[in-house]
Amino acid sequence: MRNLLFAAGLLALSVSAFADATLKPEQAAYTVTRDGKAIGTATYALAANADGTWTLHSETRGTGGMAKLLGLDVREDSVFGLRDGRLQGLRYDYRQDAAIKHKQRSIDFDAHARQIRVRDNGKDFRYALVDGAIDRSTVAVALGLALANGATSTTLPVAVRDRVEMQQYTVHGGAVIDLPGGRYEATEIDRTDAPGKVMKSWYAQGLLPVRVEQPQHDGKAIVLERK
Repeated sequence: MRNLLFAAGLLALSVSAFADATLKPEQAAYTVTRDGKAIGTATYALAANADGTWTLHSETRGTGGMAKLLGLDVREDSVFGLRDGRLQGLRYDYRQDAAIKHKQRSIDFDAHARQIRVRDNGKDFRYALVDGAIDRSTVAVALGLALANGATSTTLPVAVRDRVEMQQYTVHGGAVIDLPGGRYEATEIDRTDAPGKVMKSWYAQGLLPVRVEQPQHDGKAIVLERK
């Protein structure tokens, strides 16, 4: 139904449509809740590197509930470039530390070998590189760029554990939302290719979202809201 309502105004864009967008350094801090209860804080920083590439660094720490008891600490680093008008992933590193569980994942986007190499908790995966492929963390910046260019929908090739997912996102509409950091006139953009588990993001000014809602396997949701 949602797609029908927006069908007349939708313009399908790929990552290659980002030629007019400009990457700018940006930082954001968030409160993290689960099922309405505060469980942590998160910080994101988008910064330029000396070689012309960019890094998106994030840290999430547990400050409440089980996340605090387990000493949850998650760090992500995404290195990417803007080539021929499109974002292109170069390297991704993920590390989750907690009292009873540790996770690590790294992704190398090898342009010379035309291959994506993933190491996930000691297991190796290799598959063909897709032009414009990015990691799941860089999606936040890609959506911000798409909206900055006036896109109403976009498809992003996202490298996951053993394949590239062609993730589809559609602008759902605008609204004024109240967050811990203040009131924002925000635009909502939803993932539409995963029925029943719709990730929703809200953007105001800048390339990083002001709010993110990520559904979980148990039916509850993790929510990040700008401080």
